[in-house]
Amino acid sequence: FHVGEDHGAGSTAKLINQLLCGVHIAAAAEALQLAEAAGVNPKSVFDIVSVSAASSWMLNDRGPRMLEETPQVRSAVDIFVKDLGIVLDHGRAARHGLPLSAAAHQMLLAASGAGHGKADDSQVIQAYRSLNPKPASPGD
Repeated sequence: FHVGEDHGAGSTAKLINQLLCGVHIAAAAEALQLAEAAGVNPKSVFDIVSVSAASSWMLNDRGPRMLEETPQVRSAVDIFVKDLGIVLDHGRAARHGLPLSAAAHQMLLAASGAGHGKADDSQVIQAYRSLNPKPASPGD
């Protein structure tokens, strides 16, 4: 694709792609973890939303790995910590608010800080699991 004559236009297009990828991964993890917390089978929810209006390429690619205990690493959490950090640096320099990028970055940072930095980026779901642990059952 030709995105313009200005130096850095291609990098900006890549940055925008990574913004959307990071936000989509975090949103998918939030949704599937909400299903888990609500006691609804997250695989069933994934099967529904993956063919519904809420579907995205990132959901369809990362969602199944979010439901695996230890998925193969295809792209690490720390890569998106870096990429969304670059997105936020760009936004800050341009004085451009990026609240969804910032929220996704925080969840990826939390996953990395909890020891999942080298895990598949789908494992950002672990940060949501830590944020919203299952309540104890009566008698636990």
